[in-house]
Amino acid sequence: MPSQTLLGLTENQFSLQDEGGRQVWLKPFGDAGQRLCDAANLVIRGEGYATEEEAAREGERWRDVISRAFARAYLAADFGDRQPVNMVTKAGEKFFSNLMGHPVLAHLSGVTVFEDQPGLRFLGAPNAEGCRLPSEERNRLVFAQAARLHDPLNGRERVAFDLYSGSFFQPSADSRLLMLTMAIETLLVRQSRSDGAQAHVTAMIEATKGNTDLTDSERNSVRMSLKDLRSESIGQAGKRLARTLKPRTYAGQSPDAFFSRCYTMRSVLTHGHVERPDRREVDILAASLALFVADLLAGRLLTEFPD
Repeated sequence: MPSQTLLGLTENQFSLQDEGGRQVWLKPFGDAGQRLCDAANLVIRGEGYATEEEAAREGERWRDVISRAFARAYLAADFGDRQPVNMVTKAGEKFFSNLMGHPVLAHLSGVTVFEDQPGLRFLGAPNAEGCRLPSEERNRLVFAQAARLHDPLNGRERVAFDLYSGSFFQPSADSRLLMLTMAIETLLVRQSRSDGAQAHVTAMIEATKGNTDLTDSERNSVRMSLKDLRSESIGQAGKRLARTLKPRTYAGQSPDAFFSRCYTMRSVLTHGHVERPDRREVDILAASLALFVADLLAGRLLTEFPD
């Protein structure tokens, strides 16, 4: 096994943990001699766990560590959770093991737990395209700090990270902006409106119940729409979340003003406006929005490792 103390991304692996018999490192998938900064397919490899449950739990935790680090470095990662399932069966693994003369396991997306064996190989590899190579020294520091912090993602953040990463592989600025606004929406937790506002909404709901000019279907539809008004709007929740990024600016605007601009553009793109917005404007917004979403996902790294 190569040395576990290499820290430069110009090398062929990056040590995340080496203590208490446990080792965790980031390395290229397949090509052992490839440099990390040149690789499009990476794997987080860990060993030294006593049980399958412990290994699975730690695998999920280290996935979160890498996600935070990628977001802080403005990189994308597709963990393959939504990709087609590998159809190689256990019988297929046994067939290829006999054929190749060494143990073979089917490549699976996400976290995979297995017992290490001499000569073990994985069958198949994920496809990836689109590679960005920021400062290698900065990336080294970000990954090292992420490994020290162990700042886990919650369920909303994991979905948002997948959408953020997926935006990097979209062919148009329009689709990139839409995926990035979707990522923000998954992070929103809408708060209740004031007692006075909720009382007003309740009064409107009661008035709708007794309105005989409406059909049953119309009454039910209006009541459901009114019930949603008990919580703040998506725009309000988005601006509140955006303000957590102050004093940073995006495209020359405060975070909340920038969010409003992007969300307005999202509405223009999805609500059938005949005059479509200028492509260059959408492209500029999408590029800045990717930084905005990454900063939201960076968690404690954003303050522990400022620009």
